[in-house]
Amino acid sequence: MITKEDQAIAQALRSLITKMTKRLRRQISNPSSLSVAEGSVLSILMNHKEVYPSELGAQLSISSQFMSQILNRLEGLGYISRRASPEDGRKTLVSLTKKGKGMIEESRQEREEWLADVISDRYNSREKKVIKEALELLTTVADL
Repeated sequence: MITKEDQAIAQALRSLITKMTKRLRRQISNPSSLSVAEGSVLSILMNHKEVYPSELGAQLSISSQFMSQILNRLEGLGYISRRASPEDGRKTLVSLTKKGKGMIEESRQEREEWLADVISDRYNSREKKVIKEALELLTTVADL
């Protein structure tokens, strides 16, 4: 049975995750000013070698027209490439370019360095241990 304490913890955790996500987004030097949707497309591509635009749209709940605009912009920036599917030449496969992968890796490194610096400055070794233990517990929720 869900208690009021469980609900309060869930609300606080959701709120914290939202705030942290926004804060981490502000930490990147993003010369091309990518939108959240564009960043999400690049993140998906980082985890998959090649993806059909329709699969990207389905994962992000984005219309095919909007997905086309996103892909056109990312291709113009040199972050993605497209090629005809070997199984069905009418379909297109999307993948990250070397430049796109490098930009994502650099962005992740910038955010992790900022966060590590904050942790180093603000928390003592006991507090860092508590954070690490909480992360271990919360990771099981993300894996459900």
